[in-house]
Amino acid sequence: MPMIDLLLKGGRVLDPGTSVDALLDVAITGSRIAQIGPEIDPSGARQVLDVSGNIITPGMIDLHTHVAGGLRKIVDEETAVPADLAGVHAGVTTIVDAGSCGAYNIGGLVNFVLPEAATRVYIFLNAGVLGASGSMGGGQKPEITNISDIDIPASIRAIESSPHIRGVKVRLVSPAVREMGVDLPRKAKEIAATAGVPLMVHIGDIHEDHPAAIEVTRLLLSEILTRGDIITHATSHRVGALLSDPSLLYEAQQARERGVWFDGGVGRSNFSFLSARDVIESGFMPDSISSDATAAGRSGLVHSLTECMGKFLAVGLSVEQVVGLVTSGPARILGESDKIGGLREGSEADVSVLEVIEGDWLFRDITGATASSSIAIVPTHTVRAGSLIPLSRGPRPWGWAPESR
Repeated sequence: MPMIDLLLKGGRVLDPGTSVDALLDVAITGSRIAQIGPEIDPSGARQVLDVSGNIITPGMIDLHTHVAGGLRKIVDEETAVPADLAGVHAGVTTIVDAGSCGAYNIGGLVNFVLPEAATRVYIFLNAGVLGASGSMGGGQKPEITNISDIDIPASIRAIESSPHIRGVKVRLVSPAVREMGVDLPRKAKEIAATAGVPLMVHIGDIHEDHPAAIEVTRLLLSEILTRGDIITHATSHRVGALLSDPSLLYEAQQARERGVWFDGGVGRSNFSFLSARDVIESGFMPDSISSDATAAGRSGLVHSLTECMGKFLAVGLSVEQVVGLVTSGPARILGESDKIGGLREGSEADVSVLEVIEGDWLFRDITGATASSSIAIVPTHTVRAGSLIPLSRGPRPWGWAPESR
């Protein structure tokens, strides 16, 4: 075997995608995983990292973030974070920017943000021409208010111009839904279908005074979405989400049977513990967990992908389940399982090292409710393409751990 550049020694390798859960070492040479096995000889390694007591997982994937940091405001940006702050400096090796930019300003993200990022970044183009970062008030005014905010030919050209753009994102929010109804997701789907990419739809954010809110979601699930499309905020408590008084919409199961994916995006205002329990207890497990990271979210409620994983631990999921929902799950959704989301000899060395810490941990949601867990997950190391990258100090004053009761 070639010289080992980095040896991760003594950890628990947990790779749900390949059903591996064992005490194994991981040897990395260059940018590739050279060997995975028990008791690899450290004598030939340039660097040995003792990760005893920690979990070695495939590099975590955050399917829903906003990382067009620095494109909108010089200081006091509340919308997007820098890519590596949500990515490698948070233990995450791959992120998806879900709709920060649209056809008229996507060049800034592709040409200036991505080349500076150590994190692997994929993009879902916003169906609105200026995206969430370009709308007035940093997202306070939605990116789409009427049909004039959508330019289908320009959006298709943008997607065709960059291999980094892997899909289209649209938010079903007022006033666009009140103005356009089901035509809003239909137009977004037209862009995605013509360009040959999936559509991601943000649901559960419609003003309660719109009487047809739930009908738009029903039609979206039953008529518009096709195999490979994605619902994000699948555990939202808000009007237009998957729950209706409080049963799961039967159209959701129909959509899943057609091959539609469901992402449990947390975000600042699109997750509640009650709705998450109701969705999961309906037998409807999300296919992934994402953070919907923003600058404001990092300082309040969201904090990090690992804290979002902790919220799902608090509603009853296991460590093994939540790890799968940030590794093999999103890799399948992205159609990249042969490249990311797993630990395989010869594959690119994207690795997250996590610590499971015991305590009496408290998690919060937007409704004011709290949930507790006896364990929490924090990142300890990131390896991206073979390079060991330091973490940031964490999103809380004391670091990565959640609140302690």
